[in-house]
Amino acid sequence: MAFLLQDEIEVAPNFVDDVPILGPKTRYELKGGGYEVLEDNPGIRRFIWEHFVDVNRVLHRLKHAGATASAKKLLIGVPELKITGTVCTYEGRLPDTTKVGKIQTWP
Repeated sequence: MAFLLQDEIEVAPNFVDDVPILGPKTRYELKGGGYEVLEDNPGIRRFIWEHFVDVNRVLHRLKHAGATASAKKLLIGVPELKITGTVCTYEGRLPDTTKVGKIQTWP
């Protein structure tokens, strides 16, 4: 997987066979509230468009390499995601509370 996506490492830092595709580092929030939108289509926020361009590019590479993805496991554009005991959000990474609880109550 690392070889297939070596040119996408900035947006898709894969871990074994998992390929999280990171969203933009900013949401392009406007000072008066709201978000920057596309000029040609004001119904689409800029950060969503940029993320989906990255998702499309990564999936295109995987498809042309003959790799497959599980539609059941595929999550796109979610506000938070649990990856190997870590909750990843726009604000940063947090420990998964269910994992922390298990460690705290360890015999």
